[in-house]
Amino acid sequence: MTENELLTARVDDCICSCDESYLITNTNFLDIYQQSTVIEYLKKKNTRYGFYGGFAECERKTAVFLPDYAESVDYIKENPELSPIVALEIKKDNFSTLSHRDYLGAVMGLGIKREAVGDIFVTEKGCTMAVIRSVAGYIKENLTSVGRGSVKVEINDCFEDSENSSTYETKRCYVSSMRLDGVLSAAFSISRNTAVEKINRGEVLLNGVVMSKPDAKVPFGSKLVIHGSGKVMIDEDVGITKKGRQAFLIRKF
Repeated sequence: MTENELLTARVDDCICSCDESYLITNTNFLDIYQQSTVIEYLKKKNTRYGFYGGFAECERKTAVFLPDYAESVDYIKENPELSPIVALEIKKDNFSTLSHRDYLGAVMGLGIKREAVGDIFVTEKGCTMAVIRSVAGYIKENLTSVGRGSVKVEINDCFEDSENSSTYETKRCYVSSMRLDGVLSAAFSISRNTAVEKINRGEVLLNGVVMSKPDAKVPFGSKLVIHGSGKVMIDEDVGITKKGRQAFLIRKF
């Protein structure tokens, strides 16, 4: 079986389990391309689902399948004890300087698979890591050091907003229209031809969906991702300039 076939088979298992048990079920963490595959596959299914990764602007998310009593993923946020993922609060000592790679490497060194770990937000005091609930206890009991530094781990059902101004940069952009190729060019500081090439190669996602048309309209409030180049949020319509160009603000992560 191909990777996509294995993924859709896991999705079918989650749907069946949700229907039979009348409980919330979920996949492991999915990257943006896997999320897009799931979205396309579920267009053919009549099932209630959503994506959840804990943090407000996370990239890696689980596909969550919901029984009738859960209207949307907001049900999980309102009842965090039912969430399939938890926040690991990893606090380091005062002497070590640790990176995203250090924390992820230490957890995977315990035998935890990458698909069980979501986004990681690093702070001066440590990090907050989204993980599948079933592995959280094991990590807490066994993770005592990261690199040369010592750490302490706590499990929290609730995710606080760990993103701040240090995790992204803001930028004002100008385009003749909100066409996808033009917005990509302005937001990622690439040429329009390069933007079109990336769209044609299937490297561009708009709100989790792989895009194929350079002239597609980009709504305000959208998330744009170029594989390997990061993501931007199209935040605010600043209005039309005197020269008739559309101005808008972005956050680039």
